[in-house]
Amino acid sequence: MEFIKITEQPSLYNDLEKKPIGEILQEINAEDHKVADAVERSIPQIEKLVSQIIPRVKKGGRIFYMGAGTSGRLGVLDASEIPPTFGMPPTVVIGLIAGGDTALRNPVENAEDDTKRGWEELQQYNINTKDTVIGIAASGIIGSLITATVGAILMLWIASLFNKRNVD
Repeated sequence: MEFIKITEQPSLYNDLEKKPIGEILQEINAEDHKVADAVERSIPQIEKLVSQIIPRVKKGGRIFYMGAGTSGRLGVLDASEIPPTFGMPPTVVIGLIAGGDTALRNPVENAEDDTKRGWEELQQYNINTKDTVIGIAASGIIGSLITATVGAILMLWIASLFNKRNVD
């Protein structure tokens, strides 16, 4: 099966500058509905994962979000919102972005392609078997996690790309 990066494909919506504002807003809203529908279809898999994560956190485990570009930025943002929203210490959910903090505001080209750097960053946090690593990638490709599949560390990914091989 050929793997196609859906995030690298041409837009489904052309000539935006020629469309009425209302039509553009309706198209954006239609795309937003696809997210809710995709989450609904994924609830059984999400439930299964959350059921594995909760006992780990209760035993002192942490959750690491890892991603590149916008995906990484959203992971860092979500991790930053956990303490004020849910009252958890900032050491429980940690967001890491390929290219480091510089990449939060500036593009760091090819940072996501370093297959060893992600694991090196996790080792700086003394990652252990109680921890969970969640890779986030719109395209479904998480290069920095390729070599991070070690031992009993729970690892998963969140991607916009949906096909059967991603949900097992």
